[in-house]
Formats: sequence, C-alpha cells, structure tokens
Amino acid sequence: MALRLIKILPPKGFDQVEDIVNADDIIDHWVEKTDSDHISISILADVELTEKILEDIADRFGQNSNFRIVLMPVAATLPKHEVEDSDDEVDDQSSVKKNEPDGRVSRISREELYEDIKEVVDFSWVYLVLIALSCVVAANGLIRNSPAMVIGAMVIAPILGPNVGLALATTLGDIQLLKRSLKSIFFGFSLGMILSIVMGLAIPFNPEVYEISSRTEVSFADIALGLAAGVAGCLSFTRGISAAVIGVMVAVALLPPMVATGLLLGSGQFNLAMGAATLTVTYIICVNLAGIITFILQGIKPKSFTERREGEELSRYAIIIWIALLVLLSLIIYYQF
Repeated sequence: MALRLIKILPPKGFDQVEDIVNADDIIDHWVEKTDSDHISISILADVELTEKILEDIADRFGQNSNFRIVLMPVAATLPKHEVEDSDDEVDDQSSVKKNEPDGRVSRISREELYEDIKEVVDFSWVYLVLIALSCVVAANGLIRNSPAMVIGAMVIAPILGPNVGLALATTLGDIQLLKRSLKSIFFGFSLGMILSIVMGLAIPFNPEVYEISSRTEVSFADIALGLAAGVAGCLSFTRGISAAVIGVMVAVALLPPMVATGLLLGSGQFNLAMGAATLTVTYIICVNLAGIITFILQGIKPKSFTERREGEELSRYAIIIWIALLVLLSLIIYYQF
C-alpha cells in the first residue's frame, strides 16, 4: 500500500488540530510549532484516502486562503505500517465492508494527478527536441524496415503526456490545461510532420516495405489498440506508477503512422499517405475517448459545483464528438473491406 505525507500550514492562530481530519482516515499525525503563532501539522495516510482528506481540510478552512497543504510521496516508514486483512462479512443488506472508511478511491488524489500530468504537458524546448529526435529515428526505422529502430523511437517520444492532459482537461473542464495540451499536441505533431515530409523528399525509399505498408491501412484491430492505449495511459497516471513503459504503448499507436504519413507525402505517395493519416487520426480519437471515459469511471471530477457543471458539460460534448468521429471512421473501415 502506498503512503502519502500531508503537511498542513494552517492560518495564524489556528489551534483546533484534533478537528481538522477524521481520525479514522489517517495512520498517524504530529504537530510542530514554527513560531509563537504558527504550527505545522503532518499527517501520514493511505494514498487512496488522500483525496478525501484534502477535501475535508479545504472545507474546514472554508474561504480562508491563508493556509498551505503540501502532499509528498512516502518511500518508507518505520515502524512499518501493517495492513490488516478483514474477512468480516456484512450482516445487513447495505453491502458495506467493516473497517473500510468512506471516501476511499483506488487511485491517487485528484490534486496529485493534476500536478503529475501538468508536469508532462508543459510546452518546452526539451519536448520539441525529443519529438524531433524520435521522428528522425522512427523515419530511419521505417525506411530501413527496422523494427528495433522504430521501437527505439517510441521509447523517447513524449507523446503520452499531452494526450492524457487533453483527456484530463476535458474531464475537469480545465480550460488552461486544455490550451496547454492542445498547444503541445499541435506543435509536436506539426514538427514531426514537417521533419517527416522533409525526409520523404530527401531520402528515396521503398513504400512497400513492411514497416511502412503495414501503417497505410486501418482495421478494427487498430481501434481496439487505440482504446487500450488510452486506458493504459490514464491508468498509469491515476495509479501513481511509472508512465514510461505505458508511454511506449501510446507511442506505438501514434508515432509510426504519423511519421509514415509525412514520409509518404514527401515522396508523392498521396494515396498511401491518406491511409497512414487515417490510421493516425483513428489512434488520436481512440486514445482521447478512452482517456476521458477512464477518468470519469474513476470518479475524477472538479470539486466545486460550478466547476463540476462546466466540466460535465465539456466532457459530454467531447465524448459525443469523439464517438461521432469514431463511428465515421468505423464506417470508412467497414466499407474498405
């Protein structure tokens, strides 16, 4: 079980420490005095309860903005915290397990998830350099029909973050995160496409090699792959595990067909380029649709009523649009056979 350390710096003069959180939700807590009028409260808790604890603390302070909450992962703690297995069954029809606190979620808190995703969404020169390098390596792998080089390109491609950020922004109705995600996706894909087209113009290649030809046709299996990649990408963030391996899976879906599209456009193979472009769009739609649905099913939503209403409205429109596009692509795939 993962643990989190919640450090609270309450407003000046605050002394109601025992009332700040429900004792059943925490493992341990301690108080430190920083000066005569300020204190610091540290809480050790299960990661699955941090979202509830953070909401309780924020509600406790209400509109008072003179406080700070810092959330930190815990690598280890001594003495070791033992998790008790409860085999007790419920005696009533409420189906509520004993010793299981309300508010437990099988993921990290919304606040921690937001910060993790925001970190990998921010547009920077490092992001552009990694996109450029991955596209150059992928193009060489496609041209030389080398699966190893294509896989190497997918390892360094930072594609997962902006797409998961777009899904989370749509789920929360966060316009700022939405803009940052779209900016990273637009410039990243534009740079990759330009480099791929230039390489297609400069380097002669055989479009019939497997690594390229296999990415010029779309099937229903590709829809399944895109949906699986989207779900896996979002779960990697919500469970607080490393997204590196999952990022490769998303890059498997998005990077090679995008680079193949640019190469084929640059070489004048417009019909084949259209097939590769259709495959790229299919993956983008599936990854984002699966991401939004995964976040919603995990109970990730804005905190306030106004934000929740705006977020639900944006999510509803986004799901309708993505599903409509997916249905359209499914019809195109169906009539291709």
